Amino acid sequence: MRTRRLVMLPVAGSIAALILFAGAAIGGGGTPAKDDHAPRPAPRAPGAKPAAPSRSASPVGETRKPSEQHDTAHHDEPAADHAEDAHPSDVPALDPHESDAHAPDAEPPVAPEPAAPPADAESALKLLREGNARWVSARPQNPNSDPSRRELLASEGQHPFVTILTCADSRLPVERIFDRGVGEVFVVRVAGNVAGECEVATVEYGVEHLHTPLLIVMGHSKCGAVAAAASDAEVHGAVARLVGEIAPAVERARRHHPELSPDQLVPYAVKENVWQSVFDLLSASTVIREHVKSGALRIEGAVCDIATGEVEWLGEHPWQSQLIDALNTSAASPAHAEAPTANDDH
Repeated sequence: MRTRRLVMLPVAGSIAALILFAGAAIGGGGTPAKDDHAPRPAPRAPGAKPAAPSRSASPVGETRKPSEQHDTAHHDEPAADHAEDAHPSDVPALDPHESDAHAPDAEPPVAPEPAAPPADAESALKLLREGNARWVSARPQNPNSDPSRRELLASEGQHPFVTILTCADSRLPVERIFDRGVGEVFVVRVAGNVAGECEVATVEYGVEHLHTPLLIVMGHSKCGAVAAAASDAEVHGAVARLVGEIAPAVERARRHHPELSPDQLVPYAVKENVWQSVFDLLSASTVIREHVKSGALRIEGAVCDIATGEVEWLGEHPWQSQLIDALNTSAASPAHAEAPTANDDH
């Protein structure tokens, strides 16, 4: 089990111990027999125009923001409405069993080339916020998910715009939560969104080799791993080691809210555990620290409510700059300084 220690940094004076909070069937049949006794329709007043046919509403035809249009796999332009200028005899009959899609000369739909991924963290975060809003309102666009997109990525490789470290919980479908498509999100999933050695290495790959400008560490409500740590439940085997990774975050939450029961403590511990994982990533990876320090990478904490699907954005780690400086100092002078830990209160 990894031990997290509090260490004071006696560098250039004194560096205080840094904390990591932690979607009508069409009726068929032949032409009905003519009824000579049926009432005749009233004649149309001279000059009157036939009413325009109604058009059914569909989420597919909704206007989208310009910033979202590049995400859709295919856009159908609405047909112009000429009903007001047309005479009924001029309008061809529509066979409900025929479709333009099956016409002999019809071409199969071709999805447009996907737009280039955002090159900066702010643009990437904007796409995630907008996608989550669509998910929460049950109006997802499911962009970049068509066959041509998959074929393109298989031949040209992946170019995600964000790396996300989050929990393995099945109620947390990451790409759907952010309404993103194939090849846009590099996801690292592990129970409790802990940042162990393999998770750090995978995140490092996303940051350094896939060049994602944004890293999200996301916890979620009703996290079983955090709940187990908060309740001091007896666990065995490898699960015990995983829960041990979360224990420091639970202890910090408990010190701030000693009056709460284990169940009541979980929401606070979930947030602390996000900060714990941010700390562990920065502590274990010089690559991640250097990318943050140079401005090439932005790390954001987040918590998803699995009942509503809404993501709460926590921002950057409150002590990020000081933490990186202290860790870099420790790495440069291992004989004279030890790395800070996230186990102290802030």
